[in-house]
Amino acid sequence: MDLTETRRRAAHALADILPPSGGQESGEGERHPLSLNEFPVPGLILFALTQLRDLKHFGPLEKLRWGVSATFRGTSFSITLEKLGFWLYVPDGMSSDVRLALICCLRTAATLAEACLREVAQHQTEAGNVTIENCYHRFERAYRFFREKARGAYDTPPPEPVVISRDQTGRPTGWSSEPWKPQIEGGYMAGAMLDAYFSWLEHTLVLVLPFIEFEPANGALVRFVGATWNDKWRAIFDLTADQQAKQVYDGLRRIKETVRNPISHGGFGKNGTSFFFHVEGIGALPALLTKHGRSFEFTITRVPHGTYEQLCQQLDACDAFLQGSKLWAGLRYAQAELDVALSDSFRRQCREASQSEEDLDEFIEHQSYLTDMHRNMDY
Repeated sequence: MDLTETRRRAAHALADILPPSGGQESGEGERHPLSLNEFPVPGLILFALTQLRDLKHFGPLEKLRWGVSATFRGTSFSITLEKLGFWLYVPDGMSSDVRLALICCLRTAATLAEACLREVAQHQTEAGNVTIENCYHRFERAYRFFREKARGAYDTPPPEPVVISRDQTGRPTGWSSEPWKPQIEGGYMAGAMLDAYFSWLEHTLVLVLPFIEFEPANGALVRFVGATWNDKWRAIFDLTADQQAKQVYDGLRRIKETVRNPISHGGFGKNGTSFFFHVEGIGALPALLTKHGRSFEFTITRVPHGTYEQLCQQLDACDAFLQGSKLWAGLRYAQAELDVALSDSFRRQCREASQSEEDLDEFIEHQSYLTDMHRNMDY
């Protein structure tokens, strides 16, 4: 729906919302919360009131991002997005029926704004003109958390056997023991560790894009984000020319195929590798046979202690490679917890900052300043 058509509809659907009367002050009267479950994107209300009903907004002010004052059926009201919430201010004594009718009208305003902006959102996204929230440390901390928990579980001695039955003289005759408890619980944590690491890897390979030669337009960014981790890796690194990148890639693929995929896909490996085939007179044998060094421990857990140690070594090798690769600047920027944009100007600044560590440090400091200033202006 284009803006002209949406404004025509808004003129009818929001006819009761008009500019404020003279002398009206914001933030006066009773304050009522506007639920973020009901209005999850407050900016839609701001768009509807300012772009569809031509109202003026105020702010930012201290602890306030924006506000709009108006009248509803001749009664003044204000809406504000503040540090402590999304609020509706109405005159003291306004009847609940009128207030609920106003909230219903605001729901309509949000619906109209969303219909108008949906096409804009799609166009901007396809063009790659977007900002990406930096969740680097969220995934990295989850990976470190589960890695340490796994190590602690593996290093914990098994619990002592527990007597569960005795004879008439009181002598123990039955025991319950869990000799593989450390291996089993370590395997649980190691599986979660791998999930977190590959999530971190996929996220990081997107965050670094502004620092390398990547054109996000024409849906390229959307396709890249939707690609698998190995497709992302191959898109960034030339595995034919960069043997170190290929070596790390091959190691990650082995981890995925032998450990993570079976854990993540119901315990099943690819191409029937988790099956047992039947041999007459012998019984059922594992389809992998001894190809991956299968040991009896794999009947206890998918990630025995020795496998965990090997995984940690391979993941550490991947980290070291990335830090020394052409992605070094993007990684340093991601570690600074700063969001990234894919606009032409921002990508140009990123590539210029990648020329030296000094340039990058200065760029990160400047972007941190801008981020802090924006936050202070918002609230």
